[in-house]
Amino acid sequence: MANNTQATLADAIKTQYERRLLTRALPRLIHGRWGMQARLNKMGSYELRKYGGLSAVTSALVEGATPSEQSAISVTLVTLTPSFYGAWLGYTDELEMTAFDPIISEFSSILGEQTGLSADTIIRNALTDGATKDYAGSATSRATLDAPAHNLSYADFIKQVAALEANNALPVEGDDFVVIMHSFTWASLMQDPTFVNLFTAAGENGANGPLRSGYVGRILRCKIFVSSNSREYADEGVGSTTDVYSMLFIARESHGFVGMAGSFPNLNVDGAPNTNMSGMTGQQVKPVEVIVKQLGSAGSADPLNQRATIGWKMSLGLAVTNSAWLFDLEHTNVASDD
Repeated sequence: MANNTQATLADAIKTQYERRLLTRALPRLIHGRWGMQARLNKMGSYELRKYGGLSAVTSALVEGATPSEQSAISVTLVTLTPSFYGAWLGYTDELEMTAFDPIISEFSSILGEQTGLSADTIIRNALTDGATKDYAGSATSRATLDAPAHNLSYADFIKQVAALEANNALPVEGDDFVVIMHSFTWASLMQDPTFVNLFTAAGENGANGPLRSGYVGRILRCKIFVSSNSREYADEGVGSTTDVYSMLFIARESHGFVGMAGSFPNLNVDGAPNTNMSGMTGQQVKPVEVIVKQLGSAGSADPLNQRATIGWKMSLGLAVTNSAWLFDLEHTNVASDD
């Protein structure tokens, strides 16, 4: 007698399908948290001005003699002009009718995540390109960085803080500067005994543990944030085989962002405080523009209502306004030779 087996009824046996989708891995998108911000409306660019200071007077006045007039004050102009970025995904009517997963919802989430990653990466690259560069240890350029000789150390860290202090940089968050480093750089610093001892002592005085915001603690007037989206230069160190990493030291008014109203991304990640250059301190900037084209919205170009799209568009411009208050320390770490 013939038996009905898994082999003969293979089409009737289905793999169990998990309705709950797995969470996609995302880096902490934090590079845009501390810049000045402005939204434009009917304007193409945004101009910032900075007047130069005067040096100290060290000569005493001569009785009855008027001193010479001071040199003319210098004015520095910085212009921020937003550029537009965007991406989209298309889907068919049959996919929407037959797919087990909520396609439109998932596509929206994926595109939203891409928007955040894009904005964070654009900002990160502009900051590291415009910052004052320094190199760990005795290295003098990216190409001379070699692991483990130039793995980040406490001495490198304190040198950057001292440089900000020497440049009279203003704190960006409370009384502190902000430091953004890669996860692997954090691993290197936590193997430096001097750093660990000081950091542990600071933690005993109330520093918080790692949060979703990327904050891992405070030391030497610096709040430290960790992100896997910190800039990495693959194989750009010694021998073109060593990975080089960036570490940003940020002070107030070192950089700013601008975008067009309605398409300027929300850079106030995780509720971090921000300063709005347009005077609207504390007001949430609008999210990026989400554009949905329904099935058949193309008219005669889609006569059978078979195609639809969903996408995003944002406007974002950035300028480093004071590179003396923004340092980028290039270095190696525990993962540079992996």
